[in-house]
Amino acid sequence: MYDIRYAKKEDLPLIIEFLDTHWKKNHSLVVSKKLMDFQHLNPITGDYNFIIAKNRQTKKLDALLGFIPVYQYDIKLYKDKDIWGAIVKVRKDISKDIAADLAVYLWELYFNIENANSYGSIGLSNDAIKVYKALRNFVNTVNQYYILNNSVENFKIAKVGHNEKLNKKENVFIKKVIIKDNFDIEPLTEESIQAGEYRPKKSIEYLKNRYLYHPIYRYKFWGVFVEDKLKAIWVIRIVKVETAKALRIVDMYGAGAEVLPCLYNQIQKLLSKYEAEYIDCLNYGFAEEVFETMGFSKLDTSTNEVIIPNYFEPFEQQNISLYFTYKLKDKNDRYVIFKGDADQDRPNIIE
Repeated sequence: MYDIRYAKKEDLPLIIEFLDTHWKKNHSLVVSKKLMDFQHLNPITGDYNFIIAKNRQTKKLDALLGFIPVYQYDIKLYKDKDIWGAIVKVRKDISKDIAADLAVYLWELYFNIENANSYGSIGLSNDAIKVYKALRNFVNTVNQYYILNNSVENFKIAKVGHNEKLNKKENVFIKKVIIKDNFDIEPLTEESIQAGEYRPKKSIEYLKNRYLYHPIYRYKFWGVFVEDKLKAIWVIRIVKVETAKALRIVDMYGAGAEVLPCLYNQIQKLLSKYEAEYIDCLNYGFAEEVFETMGFSKLDTSTNEVIIPNYFEPFEQQNISLYFTYKLKDKNDRYVIFKGDADQDRPNIIE
């Protein structure tokens, strides 16, 4: 009844039709081929990174699963074989038994892609959570950390309770620490900074292709220097809600990212410069103490005393528990997640 396989380049019209009809009308991947190609056109095979279930009778798709190899943004990372799952959808107008079987078949193919060293999926739907738990995969939620702008009294994006104490901390000037705003990564090479020892493996070339050359979003880069030595690169995206702004750290690169001292004072200056309410970072894999040392607070998503939104297209002023799963070939490997991984920092509204 079904032809379940990896998509070819010529399957794009079927994929577009399916997403437009069964996922979301005028979805960003539907209206922007530039974004579709950026995220899913495989740089090696020239095919689209989707697993599809094509109905042999209707010749239409009844289900699909998108995926993003990390080497999508640096072919040299092909050898590391780290893969993210992306959009997954099964038609709602087919029987539950068939839908469940299709979902399992899609995930089985996904977990056999190129004998990968790691598989990860972020932003799981309730249905996906059930599938992953049925497959006995590890499922958890991403941590969210933030620093409020001490000079802001009336928050428009965040929601701060009257009893919330601003996390005022003083830098301990044991080492000279500088955050260079508008840091130019274009001239950097792989020797400029040591990469972190965890999966998925990234590179300077990855940062350039994933963020610097993004077809729609514009990212900023902050270079974090300790004693004049580059220790970490933070990738920042500014989000706006009417006249209010916030800064989002979507990626951190560099082995030194986990051993930075308190950066609270420098971050306060940058928040004031950008007139931003706060800065936040979604992460799994770094110890909570790493962010606490830098001056961040951990968001408690079980209460609404403080709300640091995660959805901006459209904007929703609420805390979100972002579920993820991952699977490692080598159980001794570490796995680290940031907002910019997989398809999490993707435009949803293209004007």
